[in-house]
This record gives sequence, structure tokens and C-alpha cells, in this order.
Amino acid sequence: MATDPTAPWERLLDVVADAADEYRDAGRAVVAVEPTDVSVTPPGQGPFGLVLVVSDAAHAELVELTAAHEFRTADVFRQVTDDVVLLALALESADGEAAVLLPAYYERTKGEEGQLRDHDGALFTHVRGLGGTDVVTFEHDEPSAFFPDERFDEE
Repeated sequence: MATDPTAPWERLLDVVADAADEYRDAGRAVVAVEPTDVSVTPPGQGPFGLVLVVSDAAHAELVELTAAHEFRTADVFRQVTDDVVLLALALESADGEAAVLLPAYYERTKGEEGQLRDHDGALFTHVRGLGGTDVVTFEHDEPSAFFPDERFDEE
């Protein structure tokens, strides 16, 4: 019997939904997105980092929440498969009143993991809607949590 390749992603979305419920139960305003696409933009080819494309409605909610709150810290949940690194980012507002939850992934290849790892400095997560170019960007000063201990290209 073949393993469903979408199962890890579906489990990650469940983790994000459960975390969103916990934040809401704690009285926080929450935006949890479900990207329709996730990609990596290498340095020098646009805004560096992970790029999440979400529905225009989710993007509008995110724009509204980030306009009202400052987000600086992120907890990163990471699951590694042979081919992909799955991430759930939980960003909490500085005032403790809001949270943003972002599921993402990147492939364990030179073009994705390699580009993200080999960049010095901060890592960025960019979120844009389907129909627009307006981007919400989160900066991650400590990107080590985004990566498995072992590189994809080590033996």
C-alpha cells in the first residue's frame, strides 16, 4: 500500500489549526493561513526567503492584524521528511494580544534548502494574496530553527 505524500502536509495543517484554537481560547486575535503555494526566492532574485501565497481574504485579515500589532518572535515547529522540511511558524505580537500562524515547507534540494541555508543573516517569510502584489513580511533573526541539524547534502 502506497503512502499518501500529502499526509504530512495535512497533519501540519491540523497542528496549525489546533494552535490557532489554543490562541483563540487564550483570548488572542489570530490569523492562521493555508497557503495555496509556497516557494523559495533566492538572494538577488526578489525578496529573499519563503514566499507563501494565500487567499485574498486571508491576506486581508493578515494585513489588518499586522497593521495593529508588531510581530517579532516566532516559534518554529519543524518536521523533516526525506524530501521536504515542513514548518509551522507561530508569531506572537509584542503586546501579547495577537498571533499569526503560518504553515510552510521547502524541498531538501540545493535550489531550496541550499539557498536558504547559505544566506548570511536573517531569513524572511513573505505572505501575499492571490490577486495582488502587496506583501506582508516577517523577519526571523535566528533562522537556525528552520533547518534540520543535518544538511540535505551531507552523507
